[in-house]
Amino acid sequence: MANPRQLARQRAVQALYSWQLTDGDPLDIDAAFRIENDMEGVDVDYFRELLREIPRLREELDAHIVPLLPRPLDEVDPVERAILRLGAYELKCRLDVPYRVAINEGVELAKLFGAEQGHRFVNGILDGMARALRGPEQAADSRPIPAPAAPADASVGKGKYGQKRAPIIRTASKKRVIKKRTIEKPAATATKTTETHRRKPAAEASTAKGGAAKKTAVRKTAVKKTAARKAPAKKAFSAKPSIKKGAAAKKSGASLYAGKGAGKKTPSS
Repeated sequence: MANPRQLARQRAVQALYSWQLTDGDPLDIDAAFRIENDMEGVDVDYFRELLREIPRLREELDAHIVPLLPRPLDEVDPVERAILRLGAYELKCRLDVPYRVAINEGVELAKLFGAEQGHRFVNGILDGMARALRGPEQAADSRPIPAPAAPADASVGKGKYGQKRAPIIRTASKKRVIKKRTIEKPAATATKTTETHRRKPAAEASTAKGGAAKKTAVRKTAVKKTAARKAPAKKAFSAKPSIKKGAAAKKSGASLYAGKGAGKKTPSS
């Protein structure tokens, strides 16, 4: 919401617009304007000052505006012309108004009453006048902001929410952080590394044992299959001839020697 000084500028632009079109007496315009318009919340003293002093100092104010214009002052829109004259008055005669405020207020008035892109035009002209009329103020404003002075006790810092800490508490907190970083953290890392090294050989050994067991089982199975195939053939080949020979020997009742000559006849027969 606009403050009383801003409302006074708005009413002054409207009244100056009427003065430029009619070229009437500012006092008459002031009286008529206050009757026809709502002045509630307006800084009436500042409004009357603007409406009285700007027409009186018109030539001096225009002398600061004309060199910055790309065209004659009479060809400038009447609303923008009134805003430029009001800004020139504040920059030249009201040193209590900061130059940034004078420029910003002129831009806002152009957005409120002027053409679509009129605020850009007003901003450029007022900035040029500020350099000519408020050079020292602009130079001081553009200087870098100095760094704040260090406190007498540099060890005193601020907490998370701006509360000050005593140097002893700050030092103790630093020591605790250092201990955690240098002692506890590497110990945890070393433990994890040792456990990893312990688990890895055990896993590899179990894998190796499992592979050897599988190979041994495969070999035993192959040996058993081979033995099973060969054993029946040997028994059949060796048992049958022995049984037949033994049976023949028992039936004949003769010896091996007698068997050789069993078929020969003796002379006595």
